[in-house]
Amino acid sequence: MRYFIQHNWPAITIAVTAAAIGWAALLMLRSMPPHLIVMGTGQEGDAYYEVGERYSAALARENVEVRLLPTAGSAENLAMLRDPHSAVSFALIEGGILGVGDGSGVESLGTVFYGPLWWFHRREVRAEGADALRGQKISIGPEGSGTRALTLELIKRTGMEAQIGEVLALAPRAAGEKLLAGKIDAAFMMAAWESPVVQQLLADERIALSSFLHADLSRSIHFSLRWWCPGV
Repeated sequence: MRYFIQHNWPAITIAVTAAAIGWAALLMLRSMPPHLIVMGTGQEGDAYYEVGERYSAALARENVEVRLLPTAGSAENLAMLRDPHSAVSFALIEGGILGVGDGSGVESLGTVFYGPLWWFHRREVRAEGADALRGQKISIGPEGSGTRALTLELIKRTGMEAQIGEVLALAPRAAGEKLLAGKIDAAFMMAAWESPVVQQLLADERIALSSFLHADLSRSIHFSLRWWCPGV
């Protein structure tokens, strides 16, 4: 071995150096940002899908392609992030979907913006707070949406589960249309202030915006929109 090393040290030095350079290059390539990102957003046309489009346009200028995947909302996005066979790398998830100690498998990259949980009802409904839901037909958002998960949590904490007349899984636009048509009594929705359906409901005299008197409950469920990615 000593004889081999003494007579072949230049080749050995070159081979070791090449291997070290190759290993370093591999580590650098693995740590570089990806050129393709699949991002879970929300339903096409809603505010969160629009946020995804803005990020897509911004990252395109940096030669990063963002492929937007329309979803039902935060709950479905979270399931996709935790699915090792899912192509979703990043997603928008409303704060409050993940409970304390329930963040295994995902990491938060920070808050994007804060958004309200709107609670609209027909003006004929005179009761205040949770009592306004008694015996009513309400929309709490589609299956897989963050709106549905947050609304169910609020209803549970007020003890109104068994007293609501009927619960419907409607998207914001459909819920707004049925509320204006008098086919439902109340609708919960997570949407931006500038959302067309929010502006339409706020401007209509037949619709009122409910207040929520249980401040302790609203403080414990934070309504913010966050970036999440799979944990490593």
